[in-house]
Amino acid sequence: MNKIISKILFVLLLVFSVSCSEDFLETENKNQLTVENFYKTQQDFWMGLNSLYPPLADRGMFGLEWHFLFNSFDDRILFETTGLDQISINASNESVSSNWRALYFGLYRTNVFIKAIQESDEIEGFPADMRNNYLAQARALRGTYLFYLVTLYNEPIFYDEHSIPTDLIGNLTNGKPEEFWDLLAEDFLFGIQNNYLPMQYPPEDAGRVTKGAAQAMFGKAMLYKHYHYYVRKGKKGSAEDIHDLQLAKDMFKEMINSGQYELIQPKEPKTREDYIHAVLCNFSYVDLPAGKNIYPSENNRESVWEIQYSDERIASGHLPGWQWSGALNVNYFSAHPSSYRNHEAHPDLFMAYETEGAPDGFERDPRAYATLFFDGDRIDFRTGSPYENTTYRSGIHNKRIAYSRGLIQYPATHPSRGFGIKKYYFPVYYEKDAPKNDPINRNMIRYSDVLLMFAEVTYLLNENTTEGLNALNVVRRRVDMPDVPALTKEAIIHERDVELALEGWRWHDLIRWSFDPEWGIDWVQILGRQTGTDDYGTYFIKGKHEYLPIPISEINKHEGQLKQNPGW
Repeated sequence: MNKIISKILFVLLLVFSVSCSEDFLETENKNQLTVENFYKTQQDFWMGLNSLYPPLADRGMFGLEWHFLFNSFDDRILFETTGLDQISINASNESVSSNWRALYFGLYRTNVFIKAIQESDEIEGFPADMRNNYLAQARALRGTYLFYLVTLYNEPIFYDEHSIPTDLIGNLTNGKPEEFWDLLAEDFLFGIQNNYLPMQYPPEDAGRVTKGAAQAMFGKAMLYKHYHYYVRKGKKGSAEDIHDLQLAKDMFKEMINSGQYELIQPKEPKTREDYIHAVLCNFSYVDLPAGKNIYPSENNRESVWEIQYSDERIASGHLPGWQWSGALNVNYFSAHPSSYRNHEAHPDLFMAYETEGAPDGFERDPRAYATLFFDGDRIDFRTGSPYENTTYRSGIHNKRIAYSRGLIQYPATHPSRGFGIKKYYFPVYYEKDAPKNDPINRNMIRYSDVLLMFAEVTYLLNENTTEGLNALNVVRRRVDMPDVPALTKEAIIHERDVELALEGWRWHDLIRWSFDPEWGIDWVQILGRQTGTDDYGTYFIKGKHEYLPIPISEINKHEGQLKQNPGW
């Protein structure tokens, strides 16, 4: 597993020291690493570039908190207590603060790097094409951090390479959403339009931003902007809105036509295991066998952009993207016997998978069995694994959350007393420091998501919807589910629900769709069954829960100049 980017975690040590001693202020420490004395060689810029990726792998992002927060809010997942199911967080929540910190690590580092490379003179061994590629990677990464900041926090702090904060005791204020949307568009288009990003890198550079990754993220950003900005601002259907949706469509269509990506297909003889492993291989750290067939795991042809992890311990501690090259997700959510097992799939997700038209040998859409653990499923297949002959058991590998809340009718309707999360956790990781420091990559975007976003954009534009419908049905055909006859809101919602289930995206889908009443997002109906009581009231407060609170520690640091999001 060559995951170089995840191993370079300490490159830039940007230390600003403050002292009341004038003598100290006038003395330059030649051995201290600073921005001014670091970016001098091609090797410096290579190391600096690598330091821009770890914030995505950080505990605050895909190393833990992304799934801890947003899967807990997700109506298809149950948290072990009803707290996070009911979005019971506040501005002091450590998971939110961790997420904020990770994103601003990313924003700060990318801005410093962009400023340094733009201001650097000609450097020996650093040709223009390499320089442009480094800059394009950095700008695409900055665009990614800007996208997450504006969609998660609405009006957080904004700065670019020309306005990097230098006064460490100065108070900062909220940025405007327009600043985020405008700059991220420029950032992504810089590499895409100038062809500074390649279609792929050699295996040792897996995880870097490719042209397809930039196109996918930019297309996704423009799709989200439709809801988060244009719909919210009463500009739905404006010329600017249509322009940005068309940009998204063009990005997705070019990816589809590139021939670079494809869905992993079940191979003949198409056994039950073939269907399941053709989907599940996208979430496994080892290739998955089915008879004589082998289904490739990480960074395969279905992968568009993955956060790269390995299980090398860089230093003591347990901080993904910093002290470790691995993540903490297995430690919290897997079937490993030492996992906290905080999450369990809601039985409604199992029921959402269609029964009609399922291929022979399946009671439902095969994706249900690639997504969920059932009682009796093997949790490992590898000879010599300590779990080779271990089967999934409710009460052992989960906490029977749904069963205890009365959400399971077993065995009359549901085949399990507790549905486990199979994506990312099959086979169970057991090596080295398991369940900590797990090496399982996380998908930022995979090709099926691109196809479904393309379908949604054609629906919103109401043009070439036949192409969009075909893209949606391509996703269904991978598991031989019958085509749907028309591209509707209901078809889009359902297909994203069952195809991308438990991957960390449904909450964000529901949020963006909720801005537009035409999508019919009913929070009472969606969240009403989380607790298993007769109280079907919603815990979602419109005008509040669309965005996370800005951490109170940040507001206090800036003496109230940084304003809190409404409702928090």
